[in-house]
Amino acid sequence: MTLVKYSMGSSDLKKLNAVVIADNNYKEYDKLFTLFTNELGKIRAYAFNIRREHSKKIGLLRLFSFCEVDLKSSGDSYSLVDAKIVDSFEGLTRDYETMCYASYFVELVDYFSFENIEGDDVLRLLYYTFKALEKEAIDKKLIKSVFELKLLKYQGEYITSDELHIDNATLRYTWDYVINAESKDLYKFKLTDEMYRMFRDEVDRELKLRVSKKFKSLDKLPL
Repeated sequence: MTLVKYSMGSSDLKKLNAVVIADNNYKEYDKLFTLFTNELGKIRAYAFNIRREHSKKIGLLRLFSFCEVDLKSSGDSYSLVDAKIVDSFEGLTRDYETMCYASYFVELVDYFSFENIEGDDVLRLLYYTFKALEKEAIDKKLIKSVFELKLLKYQGEYITSDELHIDNATLRYTWDYVINAESKDLYKFKLTDEMYRMFRDEVDRELKLRVSKKFKSLDKLPL
């Protein structure tokens, strides 16, 4: 995944990589997008007239879309001028369970995110996690635990393998692998059922210490 760097031109446009983590109707013809971007972290951008019948291609933007966006800033807010779809990830919405997992991942990113904080690592994590979700061969429960641990790592809120509550060499190796691997390599391993339960329990313990919110999307998952 190649990320662009934004530039300021005479029109004060910012060009950013972004993923849509929320979209809501706003007034009669507009939408308000919550975007997670590579250089500004989480921002909200208004798309004016996007819901008119003959709106431009930014009308293709929807939840989970990865895109390159042109934004115009005005004070503390942004307006969406144009967008190029990199990957719409439409496959994530064709299966109910998969959509619930994807929804949880963007909710968790939203929970941890702040504005004006660079988000290259987290954006890549979401991208490759969505790619993994689209593959039937990869266990979605394992994807969830891996994603959670890696996100905690990027937030600087994680323990090392030496601090795990369960003393197991394979578990420690798995923990270190997830902590240190690049996002594109995260979902290239499998675990036995017993090892997965140990890994999941350790990740769950750490997450509960750091997250106070209850996510609605989790209630619909067979965890």
